[in-house]
Amino acid sequence: MVVDAVSNEKGVEKEVIFGAIEAALASATKKRSREDIDVRVSIDRETGEYDTFRRWAVFADESDELEEPAHELRLEDAIDLDALAEPGGFVEEPMESVSFGRIEAQAAKQVIVQKVREAEREQVAEEYEGREGEL
Repeated sequence: MVVDAVSNEKGVEKEVIFGAIEAALASATKKRSREDIDVRVSIDRETGEYDTFRRWAVFADESDELEEPAHELRLEDAIDLDALAEPGGFVEEPMESVSFGRIEAQAAKQVIVQKVREAEREQVAEEYEGREGEL
């Protein structure tokens, strides 16, 4: 699997790489969507298959208007999607995973490379954090 190869080559945990791929797929899905939506992608660590979900933040606010209707739901509406919905949490609804073209694949690659670089920098910083002041 590609995740194993990148993990071994860069010395970064597999979970970081999976997280980067999920973020990249979510970003590409957002751009491909015709609406301003919040998206979460979940990758099956064994098969590599992924599912895409639209997310809304849940609010108990009883006012008539939400600040960001594309990203928020009132508790009463959220319960229709998930009976266990609570204020301050999220509700999700499965959505169709879109197919990506060349441009989306390139954008996804950039997100993955950026996240892996950030993880590498973090590891180096942690490694030398305790050695500050040594020479």
